[in-house]
Amino acid sequence: MMQLFFKRIGFILLLGFGIAMLVSAGSLWLLRQSSFYKPSFLVNDIPEKNFDYIVLGASTGLTTLNTTVIDSVIQTKGINLSMDDTALSSQYLMLEHFLAQGKTTKFCVLAPSAASFDAKDPDISDNDYRFLPYINEDYVFQYFKQYTSTRAKLVSNSKWLPMLGVSYFNVEVFYPSLFTIIQPKKRNRFDAKGNYTYPIKNNKEAAISEFKAFPVSFSNHYIAKIKALCMANNIELICYFSPIKGRKVIAETTSFSIINHSDVLKNEAYFYDVLHVNTRGRQMASIHFANVFQTLLK
Repeated sequence: MMQLFFKRIGFILLLGFGIAMLVSAGSLWLLRQSSFYKPSFLVNDIPEKNFDYIVLGASTGLTTLNTTVIDSVIQTKGINLSMDDTALSSQYLMLEHFLAQGKTTKFCVLAPSAASFDAKDPDISDNDYRFLPYINEDYVFQYFKQYTSTRAKLVSNSKWLPMLGVSYFNVEVFYPSLFTIIQPKKRNRFDAKGNYTYPIKNNKEAAISEFKAFPVSFSNHYIAKIKALCMANNIELICYFSPIKGRKVIAETTSFSIINHSDVLKNEAYFYDVLHVNTRGRQMASIHFANVFQTLLK
């Protein structure tokens, strides 16, 4: 009697495990077919192979450089692949992902927060889980495998047990995958060119009279890795410093091509917060960038 009981329990556990594996694998498959997050958007929603430039970055790159505006000003073709709450390591992974799709670009505009250029990045970023559907790709697996945190191990081990990552990031992965059944082309807070904007909180015109120095030494080792990957693929790397309210970036190196617009906007009406511009600021910053970038294209 007891033996039969244990057999039934074992069967139920095995069945539950199998269902969990199937549901998790299905969840990742649905996200791979969708446009919900940037990695799958790049694969499924961008048929173009060749670009004049791509923008990589975190929320600053995502909300500062409007590729639609830039392209309309100087007749280029660009795409914004920035993701909020990510680090330079994430941007390196995005560049690998871009190249793995057989796509090319003449320029890579790297636009994270100024502090990211000197960050240590000891762990994966908060939104790196968006690459989870591609964990079977070697470059994605190796990226997560290098970190020792619990969440990084859960993602890397999802190569064999997808339910690990899906269950840990269930709100960010499982529920969005269900949503994509209804709207597979739905994008998560970015437009058809990969751009997003923060709203205008107020239109108060207030001149910024003082800009404090913000030194950047480029000590994050991923900046060198991104540069090396660009060089290996005949891509010119440009490090872009987006506008910061009341701060001026001082770049302590001449080893990188730099567009420093940290102090280009001199009115508080252009800012959503200290680090991010609003819709008005994005328009101005994108035009400023286009005018400078145009000289590099010649």
